[in-house]
Amino acid sequence: MPPRSLVLLAASLCAGGLAALVYFHDSDLVLLREHLNHPFALGVVACVLVALAAVGLRWMWLRVVIVVVAGLGASVALFGGLLTVAFSSTEEIGFVDGPAPYSIRLQQSMAGLGPDMVTWLSVHRDGGLLSREWDLGCFNDDVPDDTFDSVKWTGPSSVEIRVADGRTFPVALDPASGRPRTTATLNC
Repeated sequence: MPPRSLVLLAASLCAGGLAALVYFHDSDLVLLREHLNHPFALGVVACVLVALAAVGLRWMWLRVVIVVVAGLGASVALFGGLLTVAFSSTEEIGFVDGPAPYSIRLQQSMAGLGPDMVTWLSVHRDGGLLSREWDLGCFNDDVPDDTFDSVKWTGPSSVEIRVADGRTFPVALDPASGRPRTTATLNC
């Protein structure tokens, strides 16, 4: 096997390992969550690299088998990625500033195929490349009384979430890290 093929094979193993890592392990680092959390795209890259590595093989039948299997794998990863984007795309609806360096990030997405909207809340701690983000709550407007209404900071390490019928959900944050000690969810 030529050295070029070995390098491509090693690169495909790295891309496949990274795809598996981000698919099965959710990180709280914003850099990883926002920019490297694309397991299906990394899977496609791994399959393409394997196919390119197979071009340097001696046996024609093995080349064809590997290229066909890699093509099928890339197609499945691409289709899976398209389905994921279609059914889980989120739209950012704003930030609620808190005591420095914290803020609350608000996002919305459709709940499956129905008309319901899901509002996602997360605590964001700004730290440059080491910025972190933790889930704070999830509210589905499936039941009109459970619709997210507002969120406000009630102290340096406490947040209060309000829903449409006036119920409130106080959430305490760890003063050292900013990680929520509990989360609030309705119909999620």
